[in-house]
Amino acid sequence: MRNARPPLPDGYDRIGPFHPYLVWAAVLLVDLAGLVLILALVAMIGDSIEDALWPGGFDWIRAL
Repeated sequence: MRNARPPLPDGYDRIGPFHPYLVWAAVLLVDLAGLVLILALVAMIGDSIEDALWPGGFDWIRAL
């Protein structure tokens, strides 16, 4: 059986070959990307409803 590596100097165990802060940053980045995607979908749906209710005018969502 392999001997476990000792914890890092800051007291955290490695996650694979990576420092825990790097893994936490990657998870946070994925979470934020998911949140941005959900908010973009909500904005697009709201814009479609707004176009159906009040047609015309400048379309901010599709301009981006």
